[in-house]
Amino acid sequence: MSFPSVATRSFPRPRGGKQTLAAVALATLVLAGCGASSTQYRVVEGRGYSFEAPVGWTLVHTPRAVGMQHGNVDLVQVTRLPLSRRYRPQLFGAVVPELDRTATELARDAGATLQERQTLQVLGQAVRQYELSFPGHVEQLTFVLRGKSNYQLLCRREDGADDAACKRLVSSFRIF
Repeated sequence: MSFPSVATRSFPRPRGGKQTLAAVALATLVLAGCGASSTQYRVVEGRGYSFEAPVGWTLVHTPRAVGMQHGNVDLVQVTRLPLSRRYRPQLFGAVVPELDRTATELARDAGATLQERQTLQVLGQAVRQYELSFPGHVEQLTFVLRGKSNYQLLCRREDGADDAACKRLVSSFRIF
């Protein structure tokens, strides 16, 4: 597979459940109140990238990923993985089917239901985003391809919870 994912090895997983997508993103997060306009965010930096996460969440990291976690479920995380070939924005249409297959396989392997897939703009370029539903929680995985890197933005939150931290993860993501 050209688009490696560490979703099945991501950290940390919700208590009592299967290890879920991550890193991968491959992705979450919000307890009551995080979506309110009074929520404060802080900048979190990884190797060559940054994003914003709610103040008060706990920093978690692996050699390839940096995230912020709150409680046993809520998590926002970015994982940076190498691509075998250099990605150019002109290739987006050609890589969408492979990204869709990867997300479908991740969902199947993790026991999730792929609820939504969409294309959106991040840093002025088209990216692919997926929403997976698990018992009790939802994971949103966004693939941002740049040069020889695959950035997997993962957001995990309780089912039905506010998605403000997920939106902030994607909108604040920067590469430097």
